[in-house]
Amino acid sequence: MNHDHDRASTAGRRTFLSRLLTAGATLGLAAPRSVDAMERAVSPASPSSSAAGDDPWIARLTGKHRVVFHSHLASDGIALRWAQTYLDTQKSAYGLTDADSSVVVGLNGRAIGLLFNDVIWGKYPIGETLQMPGSRNANAALVAQLVARGVIILACNNSLRAAGQRFLPEAQRGDAALRTAFSDEARANLLPGVEVVPAMIVTLQQAQDRGCRYIYGGG
Repeated sequence: MNHDHDRASTAGRRTFLSRLLTAGATLGLAAPRSVDAMERAVSPASPSSSAAGDDPWIARLTGKHRVVFHSHLASDGIALRWAQTYLDTQKSAYGLTDADSSVVVGLNGRAIGLLFNDVIWGKYPIGETLQMPGSRNANAALVAQLVARGVIILACNNSLRAAGQRFLPEAQRGDAALRTAFSDEARANLLPGVEVVPAMIVTLQQAQDRGCRYIYGGG
């Protein structure tokens, strides 16, 4: 790291702000703030800062290294597997612990079917819809492992509300009452540790605002 360059850059910025303050006073403008106050005003917010209205998961972004894996397609669970690979590689190749990284997996669209438990998989054609044949969620164990390692796994509420149009048998998808019932049932049968967020499109923006690098994990 070039500390001389950093010190020169900081000194230059302070000189510029000092001149700006002096000019403002000379012109009879409103009482100027200090150089330090102006620097705070023009500096971007810290990636780890949070506001009172933030979703609960944001407070868990405490790692130095931050990444969000997102998908709206199941793609055999690649977003989940990449999260596992990321943590494993950080540990084996770089000597980091899981706590050194904040990893988020955000799923919406059809991909939320990866977060349903075996009750839903056995009752509805989830596997058929996701092109992952079977009456059991083959990714359930992986989700449990990731949650235990501190991975934040998020499901989109908008996608849950629309899930009946994707996962109900085709003949039932036109019935609004059945779609609502399916949405409620699916929400009640999410895998342990999965959190629901209002809209994934907003969640992805929030994650990136707080320093998470975005990686798309889908086909």
